[in-house]
Amino acid sequence: MEKAAKHIRRSGVKLLSLGGGHSELNLLISEMKDVRNSSKNFMNAQTTASQYLTKWAAREDNRAIQDVSSQMEELNMLWTEAQREFAEHLKEFKQMFDMILEGEKHVDMSKNNLGACELRETKIKKELKKAAKKSTTEELRQLENKLMQAERAKNLAQLEVTDRLRENEAVKIIRYKEGMLRLSEAYVELGRKCAIIFEAQRDMAHQLPDVHDREIEDIKYTGSGATRKFVMEAKEKVRQYRRQSHRLQPQPTVEPYTGLFEAPPPYSAIDLYQQDLPPTVTGRSPARQKRQKQEKMQREVPQEEHHQQHQQEQQHEQLEEHFLNIEQDLPLDSARVPSWNSYPGSDGEIDDLAGAMGGAKI
Repeated sequence: MEKAAKHIRRSGVKLLSLGGGHSELNLLISEMKDVRNSSKNFMNAQTTASQYLTKWAAREDNRAIQDVSSQMEELNMLWTEAQREFAEHLKEFKQMFDMILEGEKHVDMSKNNLGACELRETKIKKELKKAAKKSTTEELRQLENKLMQAERAKNLAQLEVTDRLRENEAVKIIRYKEGMLRLSEAYVELGRKCAIIFEAQRDMAHQLPDVHDREIEDIKYTGSGATRKFVMEAKEKVRQYRRQSHRLQPQPTVEPYTGLFEAPPPYSAIDLYQQDLPPTVTGRSPARQKRQKQEKMQREVPQEEHHQQHQQEQQHEQLEEHFLNIEQDLPLDSARVPSWNSYPGSDGEIDDLAGAMGGAKI
């Protein structure tokens, strides 16, 4: 019976879609409505079963069953609320497709308007062609004006169709992405809350005493406080649960990977590109790079060392020139074997020369 009703409903949707088209979209909306109704029926059936479970436990004389069943009723209320929220998200997802269908209908209206303008233009052209032989000049002028107006209306309708198509496709993508993100987060939220609630229910079931190889009179139930604690913790976790934001945010554009050894642009250097690669790729070992750096530092002599070396060379040239002047002033008999004692003014000049040469004796 249920299958027959489903086939009848689908056939009715297809018949309604014959005039306006978009039969698949109409069927999708109908099935999403059926999904929401089925989820609500499942929720209601679970609630009813939980209520009868509580009523049955209340009539029993077993304190353990009464306590655990009453606490499970509290958990079932949490589970029912979670399912009700999920059903609302299913409704929003269906409404998203309703808006998409509405946009498609607006595009169809624009296309129909364009078709009507084209038919009107074609009709006026035929009338103008027939009237070219037997109509007056005034009538021809009026038909030409009508044709110009029809062409202008057709061009405007064509622009409207183009704009509507672009806008509809953009809005369709935005709505579909938004709807899918909402529905996915709704399923994730339902799953998380389901885990929280039924993990607490499992822990409460463990509080029921084991009766294997024991007398019923010796069994004592001591889990009343623990079951209440599990329920309170589950309520707090469900209350504190927060969904992630589903709002659309622009994602960073990722450039396509073109390969590691792509040729660098003309304005970059190969060495700069190879510095970021490991030694096995660049072909330069760390020892070789260190040696090349030391050689480069040795080749680059600082400017101060150049200046000091130049000053020392000038001092040596001045000393040599001074010695040559001294030898030219000496007499011929003592030129070959100079005597510092017989050299006029030797004490002062030698002291000056010794001071200039760093205190060395000649």
